Amino acid sequence: MAAPPLAAPPVAATPARVPLLRGFLDLPRQVQRRFAVMLLPWLAVFALGFPWLWLKFDGLAREPLWHERESLLDESVEIVRRTLDSLEHDVLFLSDMSSQLPRENVEDGSPMARLYVTFARTAGVYDQVRWLGENGAELLRVNWRMGTPLLVPQAQLQQKVGRGYFADTRGTVPGTVYFSPMDLNEEHGGVERPLVPTLRVATPLYEDDIAQGVVVINYRASRLLSRLNDLARRRDLTVMLLNDDGYWLQGPEPDDDWAWQLGLPQRKVPNTDPALWRSVSGADSGRYRGAIGDYAFRRLKIGADSFTDLDSAGPVVNKLGLVVLVGGERGQAASWAENWKVMLAPLMALVFLVTLRYGWVTMRGLVDEEARARELRRTNKALRDAYENLTHVRADLSRAERLSSLGLMVAGVAHELNTPLGSASLAVSALTQSIETLRARLEAGLRKSDLQAFLDEASEASRLADGAVRRASGIVRRFKQVAVDRTSMERRSFALDEAVLDADPRLRKWPYEQIQLRLELERGLFMDSYPGPLEQVIGNLLNNALAHAFDHENGSGTLRIQAHGSAGGDVVVRIIDDGVGIEEADLPHIFDPFFTTQRHQGGTGLGLHIVAQMVSEVLSGRIDVQSRRGGPDHGTTFTLVLPRQAKYMS
Repeated sequence: MAAPPLAAPPVAATPARVPLLRGFLDLPRQVQRRFAVMLLPWLAVFALGFPWLWLKFDGLAREPLWHERESLLDESVEIVRRTLDSLEHDVLFLSDMSSQLPRENVEDGSPMARLYVTFARTAGVYDQVRWLGENGAELLRVNWRMGTPLLVPQAQLQQKVGRGYFADTRGTVPGTVYFSPMDLNEEHGGVERPLVPTLRVATPLYEDDIAQGVVVINYRASRLLSRLNDLARRRDLTVMLLNDDGYWLQGPEPDDDWAWQLGLPQRKVPNTDPALWRSVSGADSGRYRGAIGDYAFRRLKIGADSFTDLDSAGPVVNKLGLVVLVGGERGQAASWAENWKVMLAPLMALVFLVTLRYGWVTMRGLVDEEARARELRRTNKALRDAYENLTHVRADLSRAERLSSLGLMVAGVAHELNTPLGSASLAVSALTQSIETLRARLEAGLRKSDLQAFLDEASEASRLADGAVRRASGIVRRFKQVAVDRTSMERRSFALDEAVLDADPRLRKWPYEQIQLRLELERGLFMDSYPGPLEQVIGNLLNNALAHAFDHENGSGTLRIQAHGSAGGDVVVRIIDDGVGIEEADLPHIFDPFFTTQRHQGGTGLGLHIVAQMVSEVLSGRIDVQSRRGGPDHGTTFTLVLPRQAKYMS
């Protein structure tokens, strides 16, 4: 069908610029409303935002300081958490090693004594490392004195049955970690001098599920306090620690630290600053503005999920009860507010000028845009007319192409069926002649040799006819596969590597000695697609490589099958051989129906056509081929690029 000639669209001329005010008044109402909507936020910022900002500058100036305090608070809590994580790891390691050593002898030089001395020397942060028996008595203790771990003689070991770290840890399940309250270390009924802030960490010792006591390490908490103070000093802030009883471990005033152990039980926060105590006891985190300063605070929570090694971490007995606070002075915020107000006045004038300029530019843009829009509407109408004409032409060409493709397909089928049907017809004709000859000899007198000759001819004719009919049936069956019976395909989720191996039994037990098979399959790569068609595609490509790539007399070489994911979320499957390759002239036609280079050997030319159709129409992917004949890089590579989730077929 001849298509009508396409009319060339007119070229849009540049519209002449009109006066701004007149052009704006000529704009449609909706465009004028759009201009007002764009300009009103700027006017609102100038009329409302700046006065509000002027009044709120005190609070805005404090906000960066709050953020700085909360940033330091995050770092401080993380330092404490990492410290506790290290303590948890160390005490579990020591308990595990203790359970594997003989414990009958703990004298100097015994395996247990060497373990505890070496552990204390390597860590360097523990004042005491101890093993307590089931009755609470110390069985082994290493003290850190003057930078050296010292094994305490048996006569100086003490009874600790009444201590909380023993009572709360004994009888717990293996892997339990106990964290004591942080306090000052006491020896012989009094506070040790100089002051030694201590955190005790304990875990039960088991061997074959039989309790063998408790392992305890005394962490020198002054190391943690020094790290927090150094971090706060660099930011000109203060880090403080408060326990659940309301006492400062590290407070705003040094005289308030450890008050309950130093004979000053009245100096607790509920008494000295009740408002602060109500804030920290009523919430896990927050901000507090008090008479002596502003604080950001957070309660430290410890559980098994607080540690990095979740596999080894067990239940946690938390008696630490710690609140971390970060404070700073207010004078800096007031100074910032005044500085910002000095800058705000010229900023307001600048914003006003920018608003006027923005309004003028926007109005000019809308006027010019409307002029261009009118011209574009005229041009678009001409383009729509041309497009409709082009659509009609394309539909006519598509119908003609489908009819041509159908004609070629029918001609190919007729050509393929003609040969086996002609052979069958010739065999039947020969059998008919043999029957007539036998009938004539029956009337003249049948001899045994005549009957034998008839049987031989009939058998040969039947064999030829049967072979021809089977070949025709195979051609019809392969031709039906071109249409792909989609109703028999099951869509499901499956592992790509298993689907590749299921494509052909030979991939699991390779039968060829001269051809080496290499499977490079990524594990755990799942698809939501159609495994049956995918397996058929891989099987067809495998058979194609074995049939065409290698010399059948001395066919040696390598066949590789790769399957892996791609950066774009698809999967890539490659079938690679180092065989003879494909002729360059044949490459553009290998996916055409009935194209084959081995027609005299029974090839139908439908295998690769079926592969291409299944990949594109069923698996929603694409297939590419690269091949080279001769040279060191000879061989062929078929590449399948498939989406992990295929499109649903109607």
